[in-house]
Amino acid sequence: MNDYNEKASYDTDRKMDAETGPSSEGPHSVGWEDGSPATLQDYREHAEDTYSLVVNRAQGFEQHIFPVIVGEVRFETNVGDWVVRGPGVVTAACDVKNPNAPDDEIYAAIATFPVAYKVRIIRS
Repeated sequence: MNDYNEKASYDTDRKMDAETGPSSEGPHSVGWEDGSPATLQDYREHAEDTYSLVVNRAQGFEQHIFPVIVGEVRFETNVGDWVVRGPGVVTAACDVKNPNAPDDEIYAAIATFPVAYKVRIIRS
């Protein structure tokens, strides 16, 4: 990965990687999976996209951001739970049994997954 390069622009078809030190509040470097540089602005624009975290105790966290993966969450009566699914998404129940659950409860459940998906909540 490269240090920030303010001339780079983002491409949402690629995965972004960000490295954060053990005591750092923000990433110290970001880059696209093909090795091209990304900017701090690119990171900020995609910070709430689908992501996973890898912990490296010596170096901090590595965040993998997947801008194109967006799940859909809907209450499935046959399951009795809110379920996230979609292209690139590992289908999973959210363990939220209330069909009228507030959005925050659904988002909180998804945040506990190994991959925190950016989602659209579909209400019937």
